[in-house]
Amino acid sequence: MLPTVTNYRVVPAVAEQNKATEIRIVPNERAFLFFDGAEYTVHIICADDDEVCYFTPTTKHSVAVTAADGILKFSYTFDREQEYLLQLEKDEKKVAEFFIYSLADDLYALSPLRGDFHGHSYRSDAKRDPGALLGHYREMGYDFMSLTDHNRYYPGDEMDEAYEGVKLGITHVPGEEVHFPGCMIHTVHVGGKKSVAALYCEDAEACRAEADAYLEKVPADIPEKYRERFSRLMWITDHIHEAGGLAIFPHPYWKPGASRVFNVQEEFARCILKSGIYDAYELVGGMEQIGVNYSINLRAELLYEGVKFPVVGSSDVHGIVGAYTFPHYFTICFAESNTPEAIMAAVKSGKTVAVEASGTEYARQYRCYGDLRLVYYAQFLLTNYFPKLQRICAGEGIAMRSYLMG
Repeated sequence: MLPTVTNYRVVPAVAEQNKATEIRIVPNERAFLFFDGAEYTVHIICADDDEVCYFTPTTKHSVAVTAADGILKFSYTFDREQEYLLQLEKDEKKVAEFFIYSLADDLYALSPLRGDFHGHSYRSDAKRDPGALLGHYREMGYDFMSLTDHNRYYPGDEMDEAYEGVKLGITHVPGEEVHFPGCMIHTVHVGGKKSVAALYCEDAEACRAEADAYLEKVPADIPEKYRERFSRLMWITDHIHEAGGLAIFPHPYWKPGASRVFNVQEEFARCILKSGIYDAYELVGGMEQIGVNYSINLRAELLYEGVKFPVVGSSDVHGIVGAYTFPHYFTICFAESNTPEAIMAAVKSGKTVAVEASGTEYARQYRCYGDLRLVYYAQFLLTNYFPKLQRICAGEGIAMRSYLMG
């Protein structure tokens, strides 16, 4: 992301609702220090207010501030959860504009984390070394990622071993992509303490027999033609939960190879999402744009029917160079901390936003999906926080890959 040069910054950029907050407007260079004793006015404008004119906001609070020690400092209480525009004026002439987001205490207490729950290395069918892949993610500003190689859990262990004893800013959430024999529907397993795929890789017949026993448990509303496959998905998700992990339903509109056939028939995809056996749905992921469009509208129809489930965005990355999904499909997770356990808890409670990005680093556009409250905040972060974080993380990601090469 290219740097945006500004003369001033506002601290903090996020404030707690209904609590007096000390706001500081600080110069970024000595050339812009405020003269002590000079008088300024700060107009505070709500983004979501009842205005009669959209050219010039009429509803605003104005605060007179006197410069001291080269900065401006004042106290203000934001009474609503939303974005606020701060206009700084001197003698009725605009000096600068800033944005602050006010949050209720529950969301204010959480950390916004950018991550990816679905990625691959050369240990299955992709191109990158597991440890180096983690460095590529950090370079792009990610806070966490899951390595989910096909039927392989151990490459994640290899990633952890590569950085053993090294303090990193990015968290690896262990995982794998599970393909039960004879069932073409994939399942992304993240966060579990052990492999599920290893069970059928070591003894496929025993696992088939176990899965057959699930046929009696298949809900009556699942059509007959899907019941056997659904029993396999029940076996998979149960074992993922036994391992302490999350089960994510990925890319139903993926087209294998040159085929124009979806890997999950729409009627069956609806049955799966309505059943509740999965913890989250990969709303945007390893699908071409047309598949993402179908996926988003499928969710919209299910929401209209009263079916709700957590959503995530994932790249399903296989190659870094020329990839259209990485770093353009990802998840923003609002968690208590940047740990696998806290991240999984955030997903389960629906505190996630699935994001797809387009454009260039000169002009990036984002489309966010999730609860509207979280989407409002996510859009603010995508403009005012994550681009700055990515610039800080870039050097760390490069250093990680250099470390792996000695």
